Amino acid sequence: MAASMVVAGSVAVVTGGANGIGRGIVRALLEADATVVVADIELDVLDTTVAALSASFPGRVSGIMADVSDDRSMDSLADQVFTVHGRCNLLYNNAGVGSGGGGRIWTHEPNDWRWCYGVNVFGVANGIMAFVPRMLESGQPGHVVNTSSGTVASHPCRRPAFTPPARRRLAASPRRWTTSSGPNPRPWERRCSTRPGA
Repeated sequence: MAASMVVAGSVAVVTGGANGIGRGIVRALLEADATVVVADIELDVLDTTVAALSASFPGRVSGIMADVSDDRSMDSLADQVFTVHGRCNLLYNNAGVGSGGGGRIWTHEPNDWRWCYGVNVFGVANGIMAFVPRMLESGQPGHVVNTSSGTVASHPCRRPAFTPPARRRLAASPRRWTTSSGPNPRPWERRCSTRPGA
C-alpha cells in the first residue's frame, strides 16, 4: 500500500512553478508548511516569484532554473535539490505548454510538435527519471504528481474544437505516465505514488 501524502515538513519540487497553476501549487505547499524548490525555465519570472513568496515564507522557498525538456538539466536540478535538502518528498511535474494557435492538424509547424512533446511528454519522463531513483534510494516517503490538461477527462469525441490539435494529443501523456508507473516495481509501491493533477 502506498504511503499517505504528508505535506507539512516535506521538501517539494514544482516544475513550471514560477507562474500560473505552478505558482498556485507552490503557494499552497508553502501554506501547508512544506519547503519548496521552484523550477522554471524563465529566469526573470522565477526570480520575481521566489522573491515575492520569500517575503511571506522566509527560508522555505528557493528557485532553480531548469528546462524540463532537457534530461541533463533535470538531472542537474535533482542533484542540486538532494545536495541542499538531502531529499525530495513531493515532485510536481507541472510544466506544460500549448502548441500556439488552433487550426487543422496538418497546418502545425514541426517545431510546434517538438516543443509540445519536449515539455509535455519528455518533461514528465525527465522528471521521473531524474528524481524517482533518488527518492527511492533516500528511503523517504515520496509522491509524484503529474499535472495534465482538463481535456483528458472529457470524452474524446467531445473535446473542444478550439483546443490546438498538438495539445489535445499530448494532454493524455502525463495521465498515461501516472497510471502506468504506479504498480511497478514493488519498492515504488511502498514509498511512492503517482497522482494525476488538476
